[in-house]
Amino acid sequence: MPSRTRSVLVVAGLVAAAGLVFLYVLRRPAVPADAPSAGAPATAIVDAASIVREPHLLLRHAVADDNYNHLAAAPLDSPGARRGIVTMQCERVAFNGGRGICLQASRGVLTSYSATVFDAAFQPLHTLKLDGSPSRTRVAPDGRIGAITVFVTGQEHGYASASFSTKTTILDLSKGAAIGDLEQFTTYRDGRAIKAADFNFWGVTFASDSNTFYASLQTAGRTYLVRGDARARSLTVLHDNVECPALSPDNRRIAYKKRVSTGLAPWRFHVLDLSTMAEHPLAAEPRSIDDQIEWLDNDRVLYGAYRSSQSAVLDVWVAPVEGADPARVFLAGAESPAVVR
Repeated sequence: MPSRTRSVLVVAGLVAAAGLVFLYVLRRPAVPADAPSAGAPATAIVDAASIVREPHLLLRHAVADDNYNHLAAAPLDSPGARRGIVTMQCERVAFNGGRGICLQASRGVLTSYSATVFDAAFQPLHTLKLDGSPSRTRVAPDGRIGAITVFVTGQEHGYASASFSTKTTILDLSKGAAIGDLEQFTTYRDGRAIKAADFNFWGVTFASDSNTFYASLQTAGRTYLVRGDARARSLTVLHDNVECPALSPDNRRIAYKKRVSTGLAPWRFHVLDLSTMAEHPLAAEPRSIDDQIEWLDNDRVLYGAYRSSQSAVLDVWVAPVEGADPARVFLAGAESPAVVR
Protein backbone atom coordinates (compact mmCIF):
# COMPACT_ATOMS: atom_id res chain seq x y z
CA MET A 1 0.00 0.00 0.00
CA PRO A 2 1.46 3.48 -0.91
CA SER A 3 2.64 5.48 2.13
CA ARG A 4 0.29 8.36 1.32
CA THR A 5 -2.70 5.99 1.38
CA ARG A 6 -1.53 4.50 4.67
CA SER A 7 -1.27 7.99 6.18
CA VAL A 8 -4.81 8.85 5.14
CA LEU A 9 -6.12 5.62 6.63
CA VAL A 10 -4.25 6.18 9.91
CA VAL A 11 -5.62 9.72 10.25
CA ALA A 12 -9.14 8.50 9.48
CA GLY A 13 -8.76 5.76 12.07
CA LEU A 14 -7.61 8.22 14.71
CA VAL A 15 -10.55 10.52 14.00
CA ALA A 16 -12.99 7.60 14.25
CA ALA A 17 -11.37 6.41 17.47
CA ALA A 18 -11.61 9.90 18.96
CA GLY A 19 -15.30 9.96 18.13
CA LEU A 20 -15.82 6.60 19.81
CA VAL A 21 -13.94 7.74 22.93
CA PHE A 22 -16.06 10.91 23.06
CA LEU A 23 -19.26 8.84 22.82
CA TYR A 24 -17.90 6.37 25.39
CA VAL A 25 -17.28 9.16 27.90
CA LEU A 26 -20.72 10.67 27.34
CA ARG A 27 -22.46 7.38 28.05
CA ARG A 28 -20.69 6.71 31.38
CA PRO A 29 -22.80 7.69 34.40
CA ALA A 30 -21.32 9.82 37.16
CA VAL A 31 -20.52 8.04 40.42
CA PRO A 32 -20.51 9.20 44.03
CA ALA A 33 -17.47 11.07 45.36
CA ASP A 34 -16.49 8.18 47.67
CA ALA A 35 -15.79 5.80 44.77
CA PRO A 36 -12.23 4.36 44.74
CA SER A 37 -9.66 6.53 43.02
CA ALA A 38 -6.79 4.04 42.91
CA GLY A 39 -6.13 2.02 39.78
CA ALA A 40 -5.78 -1.31 41.58
CA PRO A 41 -7.35 -2.94 44.61
CA ALA A 42 -5.26 -3.21 47.78
CA THR A 43 -5.38 -6.99 47.74
CA ALA A 44 -2.93 -9.86 48.00
CA ILE A 45 -2.74 -12.01 44.87
CA VAL A 46 -2.82 -15.66 45.94
CA ASP A 47 -3.56 -19.13 44.59
CA ALA A 48 -7.26 -19.37 43.72
CA ALA A 49 -7.43 -22.87 45.23
CA SER A 50 -6.85 -21.38 48.69
CA ILE A 51 -9.98 -19.21 48.32
CA VAL A 52 -12.55 -21.51 46.71
CA ARG A 53 -12.64 -23.94 49.66
CA GLU A 54 -14.88 -21.40 51.45
CA PRO A 55 -17.83 -19.26 50.29
CA HIS A 56 -16.46 -16.91 47.67
CA LEU A 57 -17.07 -14.72 44.65
CA LEU A 58 -15.97 -15.49 41.13
CA LEU A 59 -15.40 -12.37 39.06
CA ARG A 60 -13.73 -10.78 36.08
CA HIS A 61 -10.50 -9.09 37.19
CA ALA A 62 -10.90 -5.54 35.86
CA VAL A 63 -7.63 -3.97 37.01
CA ALA A 64 -5.27 -2.81 34.23
CA ASP A 65 -2.38 -5.08 35.21
CA ASP A 66 -0.88 -8.36 33.99
CA ASN A 67 -4.00 -10.22 35.13
CA TYR A 68 -6.51 -7.98 33.40
CA ASN A 69 -9.62 -9.82 32.13
CA HIS A 70 -8.72 -13.04 33.96
CA LEU A 71 -11.19 -15.07 35.95
CA ALA A 72 -10.56 -14.51 39.66
CA ALA A 73 -11.87 -15.53 43.08
CA ALA A 74 -12.30 -13.50 46.27
CA PRO A 75 -13.43 -14.60 49.74
CA LEU A 76 -17.04 -13.68 50.42
CA ASP A 77 -16.45 -12.52 54.01
CA SER A 78 -13.51 -10.23 53.14
CA PRO A 79 -13.56 -9.72 49.35
CA GLY A 80 -10.94 -6.99 49.30
CA ALA A 81 -8.31 -8.90 51.29
CA ARG A 82 -7.22 -11.57 48.80
CA ARG A 83 -7.75 -12.37 45.15
CA GLY A 84 -6.94 -15.63 43.41
CA ILE A 85 -6.19 -15.37 39.70
CA VAL A 86 -7.14 -18.15 37.26
CA THR A 87 -5.48 -18.71 33.87
CA MET A 88 -8.79 -18.50 32.03
CA GLN A 89 -9.83 -15.09 30.66
CA CYS A 90 -13.52 -14.12 30.75
CA GLU A 91 -15.74 -11.28 29.56
CA ARG A 92 -18.56 -12.54 31.83
CA VAL A 93 -18.74 -15.42 34.29
CA ALA A 94 -21.42 -17.46 36.06
CA PHE A 95 -21.19 -20.47 38.39
CA ASN A 96 -23.56 -22.80 40.25
CA GLY A 97 -23.84 -26.45 41.21
CA GLY A 98 -20.20 -27.26 40.46
CA ARG A 99 -20.19 -25.88 36.91
CA GLY A 100 -19.40 -22.48 35.46
CA ILE A 101 -19.60 -20.60 32.18
CA CYS A 102 -16.86 -18.25 31.01
CA LEU A 103 -17.72 -16.06 28.01
CA GLN A 104 -14.58 -15.25 26.02
CA ALA A 105 -13.38 -12.98 23.22
CA SER A 106 -10.34 -13.73 21.07
CA ARG A 107 -9.45 -10.28 19.79
CA GLY A 108 -7.44 -9.70 16.65
CA VAL A 109 -7.92 -8.63 13.06
CA LEU A 110 -11.07 -10.76 13.18
CA THR A 111 -12.50 -11.18 16.69
CA SER A 112 -14.12 -14.49 17.56
CA TYR A 113 -16.20 -15.42 20.59
CA SER A 114 -16.62 -18.61 22.58
CA ALA A 115 -17.95 -20.00 25.85
CA THR A 116 -16.06 -22.41 28.08
CA VAL A 117 -17.93 -24.64 30.51
CA PHE A 118 -15.64 -25.40 33.47
CA ASP A 119 -15.73 -27.34 36.74
CA ALA A 120 -15.05 -26.38 40.36
CA ALA A 121 -11.30 -26.84 39.80
CA PHE A 122 -11.45 -24.43 36.81
CA GLN A 123 -10.82 -27.27 34.38
CA PRO A 124 -12.49 -26.80 30.96
CA LEU A 125 -15.25 -29.31 30.22
CA HIS A 126 -16.66 -28.00 26.93
CA THR A 127 -16.04 -25.13 24.53
CA LEU A 128 -18.75 -23.66 22.33
CA LYS A 129 -18.46 -21.15 19.52
CA LEU A 130 -20.64 -18.05 19.97
CA ASP A 131 -22.45 -16.23 17.17
CA GLY A 132 -21.81 -12.76 18.59
CA SER A 133 -20.21 -10.69 21.32
CA PRO A 134 -20.84 -11.90 24.91
CA SER A 135 -23.46 -10.12 26.98
CA ARG A 136 -25.00 -12.18 29.83
CA THR A 137 -24.70 -15.67 31.28
CA ARG A 138 -26.21 -17.62 34.19
CA VAL A 139 -26.08 -21.19 35.54
CA ALA A 140 -29.00 -23.01 37.19
CA PRO A 141 -28.58 -23.93 40.90
CA ASP A 142 -27.86 -27.60 40.23
CA GLY A 143 -25.34 -26.83 37.46
CA ARG A 144 -27.28 -28.93 34.96
CA ILE A 145 -28.26 -26.16 32.55
CA GLY A 146 -27.15 -22.62 31.81
CA ALA A 147 -27.92 -19.69 29.55
CA ILE A 148 -25.91 -17.38 27.32
CA THR A 149 -26.93 -14.12 25.66
CA VAL A 150 -24.89 -12.59 22.84
CA PHE A 151 -25.27 -9.56 20.60
CA VAL A 152 -25.52 -10.84 17.05
CA THR A 153 -25.31 -7.55 15.14
CA GLY A 154 -21.97 -6.25 16.33
CA GLN A 155 -20.32 -4.46 19.21
CA GLU A 156 -21.88 -1.11 18.29
CA HIS A 157 -25.30 -2.33 19.38
CA GLY A 158 -26.32 -2.35 23.02
CA TYR A 159 -29.32 -2.30 25.30
CA ALA A 160 -29.53 1.49 24.92
CA SER A 161 -29.92 1.06 21.15
CA ALA A 162 -33.31 0.56 19.57
CA SER A 163 -31.76 -1.62 16.86
CA PHE A 164 -29.86 -4.21 18.89
CA SER A 165 -30.35 -7.90 18.21
CA THR A 166 -29.69 -10.69 20.68
CA LYS A 167 -29.55 -14.47 20.77
CA THR A 168 -30.21 -16.30 24.03
CA THR A 169 -29.53 -20.02 24.25
CA ILE A 170 -30.31 -22.54 27.00
CA LEU A 171 -27.49 -25.09 27.32
CA ASP A 172 -27.12 -28.61 28.67
CA LEU A 173 -23.88 -28.08 30.61
CA SER A 174 -23.20 -31.79 31.11
CA LYS A 175 -23.05 -32.27 27.34
CA GLY A 176 -21.93 -28.80 26.27
CA ALA A 177 -24.81 -28.68 23.80
CA ALA A 178 -27.67 -26.29 23.09
CA ILE A 179 -31.16 -27.18 24.34
CA GLY A 180 -32.67 -24.37 22.33
CA ASP A 181 -32.70 -20.72 21.33
CA LEU A 182 -35.43 -18.84 23.24
CA GLU A 183 -36.83 -17.63 19.93
CA GLN A 184 -37.65 -21.30 19.24
CA PHE A 185 -39.71 -21.57 22.45
CA THR A 186 -43.46 -20.93 22.43
CA THR A 187 -44.35 -17.59 24.03
CA TYR A 188 -47.75 -17.01 25.63
CA ARG A 189 -49.43 -13.76 26.60
CA ASP A 190 -52.89 -13.70 28.23
CA GLY A 191 -53.23 -17.40 27.44
CA ARG A 192 -52.55 -17.03 23.70
CA ALA A 193 -49.39 -17.95 21.80
CA ILE A 194 -47.64 -14.93 20.28
CA LYS A 195 -44.80 -14.63 17.79
CA ALA A 196 -43.08 -11.75 16.02
CA ALA A 197 -40.04 -11.32 13.79
CA ASP A 198 -38.60 -8.68 16.13
CA PHE A 199 -38.48 -10.88 19.28
CA ASN A 200 -35.31 -10.33 21.32
CA PHE A 201 -34.59 -12.27 24.52
CA TRP A 202 -31.83 -11.65 27.04
CA GLY A 203 -30.83 -11.77 30.71
CA VAL A 204 -31.87 -15.25 31.93
CA THR A 205 -32.05 -16.00 35.67
CA PHE A 206 -32.85 -19.48 37.04
CA ALA A 207 -35.18 -20.55 39.87
CA SER A 208 -34.25 -23.08 42.55
CA ASP A 209 -35.84 -26.00 40.66
CA SER A 210 -33.27 -25.48 37.85
CA ASN A 211 -36.06 -25.70 35.27
CA THR A 212 -38.03 -22.49 35.77
CA PHE A 213 -36.29 -19.34 34.60
CA TYR A 214 -37.03 -15.68 33.91
CA ALA A 215 -35.80 -13.46 31.08
CA SER A 216 -36.49 -10.24 29.19
CA LEU A 217 -38.44 -10.15 25.93
CA GLN A 218 -38.51 -7.11 23.68
CA THR A 219 -41.01 -6.74 20.85
CA ALA A 220 -42.72 -3.78 19.16
CA GLY A 221 -40.56 -1.36 21.14
CA ARG A 222 -41.63 -2.69 24.56
CA THR A 223 -39.83 -4.94 27.02
CA TYR A 224 -41.43 -7.61 29.21
CA LEU A 225 -40.56 -10.06 31.96
CA VAL A 226 -41.22 -13.64 30.87
CA ARG A 227 -41.21 -16.85 32.92
CA GLY A 228 -39.77 -19.85 31.15
CA ASP A 229 -40.07 -23.62 31.45
CA ALA A 230 -36.96 -25.28 30.04
CA ARG A 231 -38.48 -28.77 29.72
CA ALA A 232 -41.72 -27.54 28.14
CA ARG A 233 -39.82 -25.04 25.95
CA SER A 234 -42.39 -22.37 26.79
CA LEU A 235 -42.43 -18.72 27.95
CA THR A 236 -45.19 -16.68 29.61
CA VAL A 237 -45.34 -12.88 29.70
CA LEU A 238 -45.69 -11.62 33.31
CA HIS A 239 -44.84 -7.93 33.63
CA ASP A 240 -43.94 -4.82 31.64
CA ASN A 241 -40.62 -2.92 31.41
CA VAL A 242 -38.18 -5.42 32.92
CA GLU A 243 -34.60 -5.81 31.66
CA CYS A 244 -31.93 -8.24 32.88
CA PRO A 245 -33.96 -9.88 35.70
CA ALA A 246 -32.17 -11.49 38.65
CA LEU A 247 -34.08 -13.81 40.97
CA SER A 248 -33.43 -13.64 44.73
CA PRO A 249 -32.11 -16.77 46.50
CA ASP A 250 -35.51 -17.33 48.15
CA ASN A 251 -37.18 -17.00 44.71
CA ARG A 252 -39.55 -14.30 46.01
CA ARG A 253 -38.23 -11.16 44.29
CA ILE A 254 -36.65 -10.09 41.03
CA ALA A 255 -34.19 -7.21 40.77
CA TYR A 256 -33.82 -5.63 37.34
CA LYS A 257 -33.19 -2.57 35.20
CA LYS A 258 -36.27 -0.51 34.40
CA ARG A 259 -36.20 2.00 31.55
CA VAL A 260 -37.28 5.34 33.00
CA SER A 261 -36.13 7.74 30.25
CA THR A 262 -34.94 7.87 26.64
CA GLY A 263 -31.73 9.81 27.33
CA LEU A 264 -28.14 8.69 27.90
CA ALA A 265 -29.02 7.49 31.43
CA PRO A 266 -32.16 5.47 30.71
CA TRP A 267 -32.29 2.89 33.53
CA ARG A 268 -32.99 2.66 37.23
CA PHE A 269 -32.73 -0.51 39.30
CA HIS A 270 -36.07 -1.80 40.63
CA VAL A 271 -37.25 -4.78 42.67
CA LEU A 272 -40.42 -6.76 41.87
CA ASP A 273 -42.32 -8.89 44.40
CA LEU A 274 -43.47 -11.95 42.44
CA SER A 275 -46.37 -12.71 44.79
CA THR A 276 -47.98 -9.27 44.46
CA MET A 277 -46.30 -7.98 41.27
CA ALA A 278 -45.65 -4.72 43.17
CA GLU A 279 -42.37 -2.99 42.34
CA HIS A 280 -40.23 -0.29 43.90
CA PRO A 281 -37.00 1.48 42.91
CA LEU A 282 -33.73 0.50 44.56
CA ALA A 283 -33.41 3.64 46.69
CA ALA A 284 -29.77 2.95 47.55
CA GLU A 285 -28.65 3.26 43.90
CA PRO A 286 -29.84 6.34 41.95
CA ARG A 287 -27.49 5.91 38.97
CA SER A 288 -28.33 4.48 35.56
CA ILE A 289 -26.33 1.25 35.36
CA ASP A 290 -26.21 -1.35 32.59
CA ASP A 291 -25.65 -4.64 34.39
CA GLN A 292 -27.48 -7.78 35.44
CA ILE A 293 -27.67 -7.79 39.23
CA GLU A 294 -26.31 -10.67 41.34
CA TRP A 295 -27.94 -11.25 44.74
CA LEU A 296 -25.43 -11.39 47.60
CA ASP A 297 -28.20 -12.70 49.88
CA ASN A 298 -31.96 -12.10 50.18
CA ASP A 299 -31.42 -8.52 51.37
CA ARG A 300 -28.48 -7.20 49.30
CA VAL A 301 -27.49 -7.11 45.64
CA LEU A 302 -24.20 -6.79 43.74
CA TYR A 303 -23.52 -5.17 40.37
CA GLY A 304 -20.71 -3.65 38.34
CA ALA A 305 -20.42 0.11 37.81
CA TYR A 306 -17.81 2.36 36.20
CA ARG A 307 -15.59 4.21 38.64
CA SER A 308 -16.29 7.62 37.16
CA SER A 309 -17.73 9.24 34.06
CA GLN A 310 -14.19 9.45 32.63
CA SER A 311 -12.98 6.00 33.68
CA ALA A 312 -13.12 2.56 32.06
CA VAL A 313 -12.36 0.88 35.42
CA LEU A 314 -15.19 -1.15 36.97
CA ASP A 315 -15.95 -1.87 40.61
CA VAL A 316 -18.51 -4.21 42.15
CA TRP A 317 -20.99 -2.35 44.34
CA VAL A 318 -23.35 -3.64 47.03
CA ALA A 319 -26.75 -2.14 47.87
CA PRO A 320 -29.63 -3.06 50.18
CA VAL A 321 -32.92 -3.83 48.43
CA GLU A 322 -34.91 -2.07 51.16
CA GLY A 323 -34.22 1.26 52.84
CA ALA A 324 -32.16 4.24 51.76
CA ASP A 325 -28.71 3.33 53.07
CA PRO A 326 -26.39 4.28 50.20
CA ALA A 327 -24.71 1.75 47.95
CA ARG A 328 -20.98 1.24 48.49
CA VAL A 329 -18.04 -0.40 46.77
CA PHE A 330 -17.88 -4.10 47.67
CA LEU A 331 -14.92 -5.08 45.52
CA ALA A 332 -12.67 -2.68 43.59
CA GLY A 333 -11.40 -3.43 40.10
CA ALA A 334 -13.91 -6.17 39.36
CA GLU A 335 -16.93 -7.06 37.22
CA SER A 336 -19.46 -9.87 36.73
CA PRO A 337 -19.65 -11.15 40.32
CA ALA A 338 -20.94 -14.68 40.88
CA VAL A 339 -21.68 -15.73 44.48
CA VAL A 340 -20.56 -19.29 45.26
CA ARG A 341 -21.57 -20.82 48.61
